[in-house]
Amino acid sequence: MVETPNLGMNIQRQPQEEIIIFTRYPKPGKVKTRLIPELGERKAAIIHRLLTEQVISSLLPLKHSRPVQISLYFTGGSQLLMKNWLGDSLSLVEQKGRNLGERMAAAFKGAWSRGVERAVIIGSDCPFIDNNLLARSLDLLENNDAVLGPTYDGGYYLLGLNKDLTPEGFNLFFQNIAWGTPHVFQKTLARAENARLSVSTLTKLHDIDRPEDLEYFRHHTDAQ
Repeated sequence: MVETPNLGMNIQRQPQEEIIIFTRYPKPGKVKTRLIPELGERKAAIIHRLLTEQVISSLLPLKHSRPVQISLYFTGGSQLLMKNWLGDSLSLVEQKGRNLGERMAAAFKGAWSRGVERAVIIGSDCPFIDNNLLARSLDLLENNDAVLGPTYDGGYYLLGLNKDLTPEGFNLFFQNIAWGTPHVFQKTLARAENARLSVSTLTKLHDIDRPEDLEYFRHHTDAQ
């Protein structure tokens, strides 16, 4: 009698969780523009590069503890430039959209199309993001519609969403928001609460946008 092989044993399950990193290719003069008057174009670009690399290295250990997909959505460069910079260990996707809201919405929809159930978007501006914080945000999404990580400047460093959101609930996070203003977090949270969505908030953290923020980035002295 010929034994039939179990063809399903070696099939890897598609990860149901995804972490999406938003960043920009570190071209001098095109990144961290609010740091340029203090540091110059070259040093500001180095700060951006170091921040992105630090965020990536801090979250990679998460892949060893849970089956999570990590994708990097970029702008300001090409696939080749990004691979030359960061290698090919991450899924690299070019951002699409006319503003930050459209670009984030497109990234979440891309995750849903890959079968992801819970997704988190982070920027590359916050040096305090680590694998424990991201694991907590993903855990919170198991019982919440959304997770927000506020920053001291009024924005947020993390947005997590559950795929089960209705189209109306999904859109309220991205449409008609004045991005880059000090009211983004509060307006987003108020909208979600008014829509009776369950939202969990994380610890408030500093991101690095202005010269006075550099005290919170321990590597900035490396920008020589």
